[in-house]
Amino acid sequence: MLPSNYRLRNNYDFRNVYRKSHSFATKYLVLYLKKNNTNQTRIGFSISKKIGKATKRNYLKRQLREIIRHNLDNIQNGFDLIFVARQKIIELEYHELEKNIIYLLKKGRVYINE
Repeated sequence: MLPSNYRLRNNYDFRNVYRKSHSFATKYLVLYLKKNNTNQTRIGFSISKKIGKATKRNYLKRQLREIIRHNLDNIQNGFDLIFVARQKIIELEYHELEKNIIYLLKKGRVYINE
């Protein structure tokens, strides 16, 4: 599970990122990226009811959190990130989803290659 200090939680933080961020998109995900003035990266996920029932949405959130947790060491500190799922994300398997997330992080220049 993604540690709680890495999570965006309240509505104010989400709105702030949406308003003042840069966005990068693929067919399956949109990444909103905003620099914060801390040494901590915080990550949030937004999955609409258009994606499916609660079980499907929760399953998808668990997958996204796990992918981020595995790649946390490769993400630069000092950013707020929000991943927004699009409807076609249901078609993806875990490894394809991971490739999409890494692609978006690289596009936003917050992914550190080691």
